[in-house]
Amino acid sequence: MVFSLFKKKKEPQQLKNRVEFCITNLSLGAADAYDVLVERDDIEIEESGCTSHCEICEQRIFAIVNGEVVTAEDAASLVQAIDEELKQNPLF
Repeated sequence: MVFSLFKKKKEPQQLKNRVEFCITNLSLGAADAYDVLVERDDIEIEESGCTSHCEICEQRIFAIVNGEVVTAEDAASLVQAIDEELKQNPLF
């Protein structure tokens, strides 16, 4: 077996903004926002069993955008709030 000391050149991957959803919060109304955002190429979506934001989760829907909690009353407002957060604090 032959091993190379040099790694194969990989194509650079584009950095994507990260949006994290709590599974419980998805069932409470954030799923509609998830469905809209999952189609976008500039966002990497992650689902977590629990994000340890239970006090927010009980009151409204939310997502964590690049480490910042974004809340809203409904899915359409959440998508708008996420877009606003991405404009103000983009990853790249």
